[in-house]
Amino acid sequence: MKRLAATLAAVLCLAANSATATAINPSGGGDGSEFNMQQILDGITAGGVSRVNAFTDYMSDRKDALWTTGGCGTSSATMILEIAGNADVNSFGIYDASNVNNRAELFSGRAGAGTRVSFSFDPDLTLTVADYARKTFTDHRFDSNVFGFYFDNGANIFYSDTTRNGDGFDHMVAYASQGGEVCLPGSPAYTPWLPNEYVFGFEDTYGGGDRDYNDLVLMVESVAPVPEPGTMLLLGTGFLGLAIYGKRRKNA
Repeated sequence: MKRLAATLAAVLCLAANSATATAINPSGGGDGSEFNMQQILDGITAGGVSRVNAFTDYMSDRKDALWTTGGCGTSSATMILEIAGNADVNSFGIYDASNVNNRAELFSGRAGAGTRVSFSFDPDLTLTVADYARKTFTDHRFDSNVFGFYFDNGANIFYSDTTRNGDGFDHMVAYASQGGEVCLPGSPAYTPWLPNEYVFGFEDTYGGGDRDYNDLVLMVESVAPVPEPGTMLLLGTGFLGLAIYGKRRKNA
């Protein structure tokens, strides 16, 4: 019993450590030729200095893996910056948490700064993606309103849930509001950065790349993280194992 409990504790400790192992390169593009994440956050902030520290204030893997919409069921994504070398073939969107192959594309190809797309769930879980500027509307059917975000560079697909990535690297960082005002590209004025608005940054290269996370940066609003799915699964599996082990000892 003690051995099983110790094993469970070690597994949980390993999961916790790996979930916070993301390291963001402070040199944009690896050689300083591009804006780094701090400069990007400062650039959209009133006064030019964000309250968010890009290198320490990102959410852990366990907290940014899966998401859901707010109470109204409607969310939107606004492009801030896309500087990936393969931007012409990039695709960004959301995927069904229960089936990564069920994906709804939000942006495709080179999306200009300020491009905005909305997405919403109907009561029957039909997901509608609305691009009002292009007057296009597409419907998708999800199994629930729990989803993750994906980034397709034309050769590989990277998911907000790091455990889904073939290279095992975290390809998305997420920043929650710490107050202040922001003005996104295409917006006429500064407005408060609200608690249900998150800035996402992506790394687009298999194997971790230069880990600057500035290849595609956008803000998604009216969403909320679904907390720690990996930890909950580990806890459930571990406690089930403890229960089974205890029952066997009792019956022995």
